[in-house]
Amino acid sequence: LDSNSHSSVANLNHRSIMSCHSIVRIGPLNSDDGCYATLLRSSITNYFSSSSSNEGDDTKNDLHRLAISNRYFDASVAFAGLNQSTDDIITASENAVEDGIILVFDSSLSASQDMCFDSLNTLHDNAEKSTDLGDLLRLCVGVSFGPSPLADGTKASEEEYSRRVLWCLDRGYEYVEADMSLVGMESGHNDRDKEGFARIIEAISSCMWSSHVMKKRTAAATTSVTAANIGSGNTQSQPNEKANADTTASAVPTSDSEREKAAVANLMEGVDQDIESKNKAEEIKKQELAFHELERVIADAKNIRESSQNDSISDEERRKLAGDTALRMMDLFDKLGFGDDEEDSDETEASSLPEGVE
Repeated sequence: LDSNSHSSVANLNHRSIMSCHSIVRIGPLNSDDGCYATLLRSSITNYFSSSSSNEGDDTKNDLHRLAISNRYFDASVAFAGLNQSTDDIITASENAVEDGIILVFDSSLSASQDMCFDSLNTLHDNAEKSTDLGDLLRLCVGVSFGPSPLADGTKASEEEYSRRVLWCLDRGYEYVEADMSLVGMESGHNDRDKEGFARIIEAISSCMWSSHVMKKRTAAATTSVTAANIGSGNTQSQPNEKANADTTASAVPTSDSEREKAAVANLMEGVDQDIESKNKAEEIKKQELAFHELERVIADAKNIRESSQNDSISDEERRKLAGDTALRMMDLFDKLGFGDDEEDSDETEASSLPEGVE
């Protein structure tokens, strides 16, 4: 086979593995040229399409699908309308999992009734009734073409911002204000704390989608470590040829029973390595899911803090929200093992105290 044939086979195998698609509901969608949800969807797909280096990527120029690829996993994401049937997007032989929703509205205070923030109440309720909405990604995006209309520093804008954030917190959304001008969509992608369109791209890229397929660790890493050891003159682990030959000769099985034991040992060694590799992959997946949830908790805490500073929520509401957020964060710390070191430290200190001292 030539190189093109090898590439075609690889792409075919990749598509067969990625037969599961994560569905993200986005809306409201309509045929109007000024539809903000349609604009956001096309901007997202164009961004990922232009970022893809895979020439065989069949999601390019597709307004409904995204091919997510990072250093850890690949995933396939398909956009669908809030009440749209997935039969219009994927084939009968493919599987789909509801993983998220993106609600889009006109962020300006003078927005029409069917495009303003308050219109999201009905949209969210109807979407929940008609589909089993996923919760891996929930974004509420206010679209503007320039700086946010709520960034003028007035009391009314601060109160409206807080009202929107609280609505999102109650329903599990992250609130994002996105400048969809050309300048706005191109800025902020290299910032550590991303905002606007850059934050939307980051959230989609880092989400551990149900369709994800973990990437196998290539031999390149092992080869690079070996090359580094040789280059640094670290050859202590290499025995001399005579000793190696003696060890090899003594290790050769001389009877049928020994050969059988050696074969079983080699087989079990491979099985143990497979189990260890699988367990490690599962642990990585759990940690990445926990870090993703931690990111959402931190965003919620930031929204609560801003609402508190704006005096848009009562002390009772603030304490309740802050308490719930703290409990979620402590639970995540336990899952990530951050509390183990502290417990070990406490036990060590207790054991080092003189007898009778507590």
